[in-house]
Amino acid sequence: MRILVSGNLFEDSFARNIVVTAERMGHTVLCVEEASALKYKNKYLNSLEFVLAKAMPSIERRRCELLVKAAENFQPDLLLACHGKLPPEVVRRIRDISAVKVAVWFPDHLVNLGRQYALAGSFDAWFFKDRYMAETFRGKLELNAHYLPEACNPLWHRRVQPNEADKRKYGCDLCTASNVYYYRARMLEIFKDYDLKIWGKSYPSWLKSPIRKHYPGIYVAELEKAKAFNSAKIVLNTMHYGEIMGVNCRLFEAAGCGAFQIADHKPALSELFEPEREIVTFRTRAEMKEKVDYYLAHPEERQEIADRAYARAHREHTYELRLKKMFEMLDLVATPVSPISSTAGDAVSGVYV
Repeated sequence: MRILVSGNLFEDSFARNIVVTAERMGHTVLCVEEASALKYKNKYLNSLEFVLAKAMPSIERRRCELLVKAAENFQPDLLLACHGKLPPEVVRRIRDISAVKVAVWFPDHLVNLGRQYALAGSFDAWFFKDRYMAETFRGKLELNAHYLPEACNPLWHRRVQPNEADKRKYGCDLCTASNVYYYRARMLEIFKDYDLKIWGKSYPSWLKSPIRKHYPGIYVAELEKAKAFNSAKIVLNTMHYGEIMGVNCRLFEAAGCGAFQIADHKPALSELFEPEREIVTFRTRAEMKEKVDYYLAHPEERQEIADRAYARAHREHTYELRLKKMFEMLDLVATPVSPISSTAGDAVSGVYV
């Protein structure tokens, strides 16, 4: 198939995982980025991008025009928006110039729906990672909404053997890779005196917390994320409070990397992994700390649990399996073509804005 993706292609982004996977499945993929790639390289550029986009609506219009032009020239079988920012009038224009199926796969919790463009567009189908969102919008708004969780990408979410330099850089008792805000900071402050590393580049200057000393300001992605997760004894997964029934992508990434993980209990988790046998869970901070202390002292149990999660993630929770499910639900039948080769370091096709 010919697939047009609207998303952002920075390392380990949702859109990049989809584009790379679809290409490896043999599809022809074109990606138009919905925001400047510069914003993901520096938090100050990110803030500038946010202000400019609000002050200058022409920036959004220009990007939308690029997407419409790409749809006209590329004539895709599927347009997939990997975010909720596609204005409804843009979806209508693309439908007018191309016999295309249009879908949105929203990779975030409901708190980040923003302007709620995702609910206004004339999509053929809506895919949400939280069953609560899918059921609510299907039942209340009569949208063709479906539950489709995120996944791991075996191309880089896999076991790697850290070398000595990796161990010096990434080695620790506890780690996570995440944005930081007061809710997560308060959750993690009970480990302020532990050997903890928090990977990312989004620590706000206004957030005052003792966990700041554990934040080196390093973004890890793809194989570097695999090295970081494999160098830690425990990966902590404190999910955003906006995750109602669903889970985050880190659940699949950590499992796919073969790491031992202690994660927030969510209703969907037991459908995806077996709690306490594949993923250790917690419901309170006190329970999280209790389990961290227990499993730090029991490395063999950690390894057995991590091994089971690793097998389950690669067997049932990959982007390829998710895309196949999506295509089936959209009634899209692919014509066999010669596979497009791709490696972890390949650049993916794109119209960059």
